[in-house]
Amino acid sequence: MFNTRAAAWSAFYAPGGNFTGRLALFNTLITKHVPAGGRMLDLGCGSGEIARAGAAAGLRVTGCDISELMLRSAISRDPQREVEWVQLDTQWRRLPFATGSFDAVVAASVLEYVDEPSVVLSECARILRPGGLLACTVPDPRHPVRWLESVVSPCGRVPAVGVAARRWPRLENHLTYLQTSRQRHMARWWRAAARQAGLSPVPRPVQAGGYSRLRLLTFKRPR
Repeated sequence: MFNTRAAAWSAFYAPGGNFTGRLALFNTLITKHVPAGGRMLDLGCGSGEIARAGAAAGLRVTGCDISELMLRSAISRDPQREVEWVQLDTQWRRLPFATGSFDAVVAASVLEYVDEPSVVLSECARILRPGGLLACTVPDPRHPVRWLESVVSPCGRVPAVGVAARRWPRLENHLTYLQTSRQRHMARWWRAAARQAGLSPVPRPVQAGGYSRLRLLTFKRPR
């Protein structure tokens, strides 16, 4: 799905784009709460805007993604190679990074798409240094739009709806998104999964502002 969207993805982060709130949120987070010169991983980096913002703030940043076209787009926007870019295998179960090697891991709207969130959270815990921060955004099921999506999503599995949707590409794309965005859980579910992975939930270090369809969750690896 993300390979098909890679060419236009960066436009969402441009001024006035749908993801400018997400970019501002993580930019504030990493500049205020990651030590100067610290090492940050952008997990599921897409076209690389958050990773490049971290590098511009003086962090040593690695961006990784399973979508080769997203990663290609990210690299093309980083001619000075200020970020280390890593291609992940689509079947990964272990991140290709050393234990305790990052001060922070950012996962911006990534966990909703993974098959096994517990595996991803455990890997984030492994690669974080003691006291390191995991910051992630996930869909907020309490928001009316998310409730509506939960009603619409099962319709995508009806064959007649799928046939009809192919006549309207925007509808087909949205139904594909809803079928792919499977991990729609309340915050308490994510906190319990993080604890099981060895992470400790911490209060939000910044406010999510008006970006209310997403919930910002932050965790630390205990010292």
